Amino acid sequence: MRNSAKRQPILFFLLVFISGCFNAPTPPSEIEGALISGLHYAKYDCQSIDDEIKLLEKREKELVVAQEERIKESEQQQRWTEGIGLGDGIVASELNDVRGKIKAASKVFENKECITTE
Repeated sequence: MRNSAKRQPILFFLLVFISGCFNAPTPPSEIEGALISGLHYAKYDCQSIDDEIKLLEKREKELVVAQEERIKESEQQQRWTEGIGLGDGIVASELNDVRGKIKAASKVFENKECITTE
């Protein structure tokens, strides 16, 4: 009985540590992109698709910075809350969506044999 009582605090802190690790935000490099249909972009002309891709790429960069900031904030929170992080928020979800849209628009752009304009 005495050994069991001594192990309980150790098991508790181990559980908190492990659950905190699972609640860490996902690094931007591991967010691949949602499966998005290219049908939305099929009606666009080449210039419109190119403009849309550039806009989405700009938004992607903003979201990567925001996700990296969330990771830093989560690491700071984990220090004083015994390992419990912030987890993924709306930024990770939006980054996933934007990357999926970039892939879909790029595929339509390629299928239409469009040429990139500078």
